[in-house]
Amino acid sequence: MQWNLNDFENWEELRSFVDTALLPLYLYSSDRKVEEHVVRMNYLLNVAAGIEQRLKGRVLLFPLSYQIGEGQLEQRTPAEFPYKVLLHFRGEQIQVKERTEESVMTLVVGDEDLESSLRFEVTVEVLYKEVIKLWQTGQR
Repeated sequence: MQWNLNDFENWEELRSFVDTALLPLYLYSSDRKVEEHVVRMNYLLNVAAGIEQRLKGRVLLFPLSYQIGEGQLEQRTPAEFPYKVLLHFRGEQIQVKERTEESVMTLVVGDEDLESSLRFEVTVEVLYKEVIKLWQTGQR
């Protein structure tokens, strides 16, 4: 389920089935051109949407969260979801403020060859299976 008005018309009916928050995170740094950021952000959002589509009905895809600057991203996660999955590019440092009773899975996306549709499909395929493994092990 994506974070938009149309999908949330049935939220109360679906709430008990949606147990996983998918949170795409992006670090906007000054060492890249704006055009490169546009390509990277779009790629990250498309990967997140691809994962959500394959796991539709159990995953809520949150809007892209980004930070401008050179520092680490500090991310809080929504408490009402037993499973939390952060999605970001390799090399970005993510610091999670988590409670001791919860765990957060981090999925890392490579940032090479972002124009390749084959690489995109393989990336989505590998990452969505990681979420399934998380569910199967039941680790929260």
